Amino acid sequence: MPLLIGGGVVGIVLIGLLIFLGVKALGGDEPESGPTTSPSGEPTSSPSNGGDNGTLGNATGQAKTATEKLQGSGYQCSDLFNTGQGAHRGCFKYDGPTEAEAVFQFQPDGTIIGVLLKSQNEDNVNNAAVTFDAALQAIGNDTFGGDQVKKIQDAVKTGQKSQKVGSTWGEFELRNDGDDLQLSGGKSGADSLDLPRKSFDTTEAQLIAALKTKKYVCTTSCSKQVGKYGSQRVYSYASKGEGIRSLEMSASGDPEDVKAALPAAVNDAFAAMKGEDVAALKSYVQAHNDGKSYSAYVAGWRVEIIANNEDSYSSSRISISYETFYV
Repeated sequence: MPLLIGGGVVGIVLIGLLIFLGVKALGGDEPESGPTTSPSGEPTSSPSNGGDNGTLGNATGQAKTATEKLQGSGYQCSDLFNTGQGAHRGCFKYDGPTEAEAVFQFQPDGTIIGVLLKSQNEDNVNNAAVTFDAALQAIGNDTFGGDQVKKIQDAVKTGQKSQKVGSTWGEFELRNDGDDLQLSGGKSGADSLDLPRKSFDTTEAQLIAALKTKKYVCTTSCSKQVGKYGSQRVYSYASKGEGIRSLEMSASGDPEDVKAALPAAVNDAFAAMKGEDVAALKSYVQAHNDGKSYSAYVAGWRVEIIANNEDSYSSSRISISYETFYV
């Protein structure tokens, strides 16, 4: 009886195998696997956003021309993202007390569809205006047209603190505080590109708990004393119970104390942070720890490193935040 049962089982298996081979012979195929997707449902093989290390993707036409002119004026440019649907590019410049940025979005063919220009110099109003005008011409002459650039220049000269400026390209919003100028505008008929919403996996409560173990005193921010009169500080922002969306690390005091305190604050903060972008962000920050100021897009985040160095006092701040763009 056992042999009979065993033979029956073997027979069933053989019949099943013959049916399977017959189907294959008639052209039956195994199901093809689809593209690999992330937990969010987005294909993992989608184009790179670029800017993982403060770098640039491709650009043609108006975007390429504007980028090259800005770089020629000392701006450092990087992409928040650069895909087949378009790109978001930021060019940043630090020249003594002058801080300037030219942020713009463009379509795959290089057509610029949104612009944000800023120039600030609290020590010299004229330098703020000169830097602003140079960036305006670098982007505007080819994008808006020289006659439209002149309209904006004339509006700046009126000295009005806030005004709208119409043009054949689109409408601009101009803000002029003398030492701080800002221009924003979007191309008529074109929609701005959506920006990625970024956050870390770590919550504020988790960051605070980790910093307290390192002797930080935490109230609205977490800090500890450095030297006789200095401090190092870590500050974060997040909605309640959600991942951190903005992280700031800073140090101030005697220059020699700050040299050691800022890297310590960076290490303490990043040791508590979790998320897919942490390694790239930490790498960029550590690679630009030379006492100079920088801004760049890194792994979809905006990173600002601001250094103020004097003989007897020094302060440095590193800010990592999600980008906003309103034109």
